[in-house]
This record gives sequence, structure tokens and C-alpha cells, in this order.
Amino acid sequence: MKNKMGQKKEKKILLIDDDVDFVYLNKVFLESKGYQVIISYNGEEGIKKARETKPDLVILDVMMSRMTEGFDIARKLRADDDLNDIPIIMLTAIRKREKLPWTFEPDDTWLPVNRFLEKPISLEKLLEEIEKIIK
Repeated sequence: MKNKMGQKKEKKILLIDDDVDFVYLNKVFLESKGYQVIISYNGEEGIKKARETKPDLVILDVMMSRMTEGFDIARKLRADDDLNDIPIIMLTAIRKREKLPWTFEPDDTWLPVNRFLEKPISLEKLLEEIEKIIK
């Protein structure tokens, strides 16, 4: 996509995660690949920033101030008429950390995300998943 000056427009990614080190590492990496990265360290602030910035993609953690905060935020984003078409990648370590024996699959009601990815994930793999969604 190009702006009025004919320059390529940076795609905006909203990263919602309470892990400061993870956020910093991913922000620096994604910015080096030409993305604009907006940061939020909790879900409610993330929804506010999504409304303000209209990102091209949201990367969302699950366990933040509450164990299931990311699941709730994904559903709130989908229920908002102005935000419901923004793709969401859920990126979390909940299965490993809580030793859950099952996997999560996106669906239209309980887990309305485009992709469910597990931490740890390499920067290159995350970039590959981002580019599949927002090219």
C-alpha cells in the first residue's frame, strides 16, 4: 500500500504482551523488517490503542494480568464493529506453562483468532506467520 507521496506505507502491528523483554526484542526485530510496532502491556490498553491506531495486525498474549486475559481481549476485538476485521495472532506459552494436554484451535466464538502460536517461537517463524496474514 502506498501513501499520497507514492511511498510504501508501513504496516502497523499492535503487540499486546506483558513480558517487557519479549516485547522489546520483537519490536526491534519487526521494526528492522519495516513494520511499525505499537506496544501495549495489557489487554484493556491494547483495545484502546487498537481503536486509536487501527493496526494491520494484533499479536496477543494470553496470560497477562489474568490467566485468560488474551482470550477475553480477542473476543472483545471481534465484537467491536470498528476492530473486528483486524487479523489476530495469539502467541502464548499457556500450554507449556500450565502443562495442558490439549492444543488450541481458532474458532469463531471461543478463540476468534487467525493463528494460535506457541512460545517460544523464533523471530523468523513469527515473521513468516505475520507475512502470511498481512501481505
